[in-house]
Amino acid sequence: MDTSRDADVVPIIKRARGFRLYDARGGRYLDLYRDGGGALLGHRSGTTITLMKSVLSQGLLTAVPSVWEGRLIRVIASMFPARSNVRLFSSLPRALEAVSLFLGMRVDPSDVHDPAIHTVPRGRPRACFWRPFLPEEESGAAACAAVLPILPLTVCGAPAPVCFPDGPSAGLPASDRLPGFVLAGASSALAAVRSPRRVGHLFQGDPVIQRAVDSSSRWARTGPYVRAVFAPGEYSRVFAEFLRAGVLLSPEYPGPSILPGECSPGEARRAAELFITVPGG
Repeated sequence: MDTSRDADVVPIIKRARGFRLYDARGGRYLDLYRDGGGALLGHRSGTTITLMKSVLSQGLLTAVPSVWEGRLIRVIASMFPARSNVRLFSSLPRALEAVSLFLGMRVDPSDVHDPAIHTVPRGRPRACFWRPFLPEEESGAAACAAVLPILPLTVCGAPAPVCFPDGPSAGLPASDRLPGFVLAGASSALAAVRSPRRVGHLFQGDPVIQRAVDSSSRWARTGPYVRAVFAPGEYSRVFAEFLRAGVLLSPEYPGPSILPGECSPGEARRAAELFITVPGG
């Protein structure tokens, strides 16, 4: 699928809040894309935005050394104790460059095992993504030399971490320097997803939409993540039909799209109907 073409049909967005986007003409869209997971908890997530504003008020909007780099690295390292050599990069392409250097072979996004898309690892993947709300055994992290966590809050793709195996760090690439407010936001959002009490309702997504996805033969769900299981050539049309109905899917085939943690009954019914009937499910 031509992802750039599909993304280009999205209207200009004036504001974003919760799990919704609002365009300049007053249109409202239920956001199931959420920047590929970089806005997993929704837009303008309360305490996270408050913290980012506080750090911005301290002037930490440029890439200078700050305490937030060490704090985020320590949190991520505690999640992957066998891969505690954590590096932070400014984008996924930069992270994949580092993984390629470490493995001595070129690694593209399609080479990385994604537990939200691939039901089982293809062969023996050398690198894998980790996504919130999925059990570790489903992530394939235990079998991978490098783990790339998809953080629940990023700004233009940053931070993009890589967790390398324990052991000597000599020869591993250095982290990119990132602005403090970006690192603070990522730290706060990551702390939230690790607290079931705070965001446990997001694990499966809206139950009405969840049941519709589970009843369809054209879509598959892993936790809150939904992927297309129909032919790639159909995806552009499906993406456009969902968008016209006020639901934004991932512009990339097969996804993942992400179920909303909150929506109105009307929004839930509309999205559920789309998953059942489009494309001919």
